[in-house]
Amino acid sequence: MKRSIFHLGFFLSPLIPVILYLYSAGALFDSYSLSIVFGVYAFVLVCNQFYLASQPAWMMSLLGAKSVRALHGSSPLLILLLALIHAILKLANGFTLSTPQALIGLVAFILFFVGVLSALLFFANTLLTKRKRFAQLRTSTYEKTGLTHQKARAMHNLMVVAGLVVLFHVLSASTSSFTYNPWGIGILVAWMLFSLVSYANYQLSGRKPRRTT
Repeated sequence: MKRSIFHLGFFLSPLIPVILYLYSAGALFDSYSLSIVFGVYAFVLVCNQFYLASQPAWMMSLLGAKSVRALHGSSPLLILLLALIHAILKLANGFTLSTPQALIGLVAFILFFVGVLSALLFFANTLLTKRKRFAQLRTSTYEKTGLTHQKARAMHNLMVVAGLVVLFHVLSASTSSFTYNPWGIGILVAWMLFSLVSYANYQLSGRKPRRTT
């Protein structure tokens, strides 16, 4: 029961900033409103990824290490899908990729994609890794490129850069104005910074689950 409540809260957590953004934008049920929904939802899930990666003790105790890692490993594909839909809806509403804000978003998407791809190909345990051919491909790639598990994880750390870039993307959005939407953007900035600090603390502590007090 507790696990079900956690997963429900995990996937509903973006709704609070989504509502605040829609309210501040005066948006209705149209494609522009949906672009805001998908964008904010993807951003919060990116933040959640860093917090999951920090493996907080309370979460490990509630779900177990295997479930936490499974959630962390499966969420990126959803994030990429949400971000892609967000971009398509923006373009459909007359926005272009020529603006600095859009270009920052594109860079964030590419960095995130590379980070996800490096994890899937080189060290993440997924359904693919259980297939013999994929395991052979992974081994062959390691041998031919000289990559190591540590180097692959370093590539995956592009996620941190992607997180900072996507934060700048959100900050430069017109709907993120502190004048019109202080609570919405405040929540997003606070959650991203908290998640990144949690992840950094986990890495600096020798990749050990953090204790809660």
